Amino acid sequence: MFPFNDLMVIASKCETLQLSDVVIMNNDKIIPETKENQFYFETAVSLEALFKALPNVKIFGYVLPENSVNIITTKTAEELLKIPQFLSLDEFAMWEIPEIFDIQSFYGHIKENKKTQIDLHFSDQISDEYDTRLETVVNEIFKTENRDYSVTFVSRCLSILPNSVR
Repeated sequence: MFPFNDLMVIASKCETLQLSDVVIMNNDKIIPETKENQFYFETAVSLEALFKALPNVKIFGYVLPENSVNIITTKTAEELLKIPQFLSLDEFAMWEIPEIFDIQSFYGHIKENKKTQIDLHFSDQISDEYDTRLETVVNEIFKTENRDYSVTFVSRCLSILPNSVR
């Protein structure tokens, strides 16, 4: 866990930010879950709120913690696509993405993306239904004859690298 204000002191002017298994917290309050003895990060900063606070980032990578509740929500993809600096990234990579991430909304960005190298790695914990949705997205990308990006799909990993970056 890392306090948001502390991160802003050291990262607000960063052009590259790599986070691994860290939860950026609005404060130090955590609430333990009842069964699995894992932590529910009620005050975790969402991915989109983090991006809004990092206007200079050009390369971003995030290995999400096992419990990414409140970091990724059903609105994350939609909200990220409203943030100008997100749309102008050189590289965006995320690992352990939970199935709550709206891949359909993000797919629209993937189809129009000509700048950002996108590397998405989904959690092994996703359902068969979500895995089928991922396969559908990947198959649609492969079937598109005129695209400005190359595509690789490995396991539950979706990588899109625009030709301009290759």
